[in-house]
Amino acid sequence: MSDQHQLDNVIRDTVAFETEARGLKFVATYLTAPKDKALIEISRDGQMVKSLLWPAYKVWNIAAHADDVAADIEDGLTTAGAVGFGANVYQPVD
Repeated sequence: MSDQHQLDNVIRDTVAFETEARGLKFVATYLTAPKDKALIEISRDGQMVKSLLWPAYKVWNIAAHADDVAADIEDGLTTAGAVGFGANVYQPVD
């Protein structure tokens, strides 16, 4: 199932955090469905910049690297998604 299809079918549970960095607002919400995922929404001036599913166990990496993500979304998400040994939970969409 594609991420876009999953984004259309999320069931929100609890907001994990809201934060801002360099003019971007980050909202991370734990989900009931899909299971073990969080919804990351990144916006600027009320306009969605990026919305993606993220493993719930790594949701706080987004908060920890919000400044990196704000500086360069793709590189920052890659940094936040690193799990070591070259693996990464973030896969950019071409």
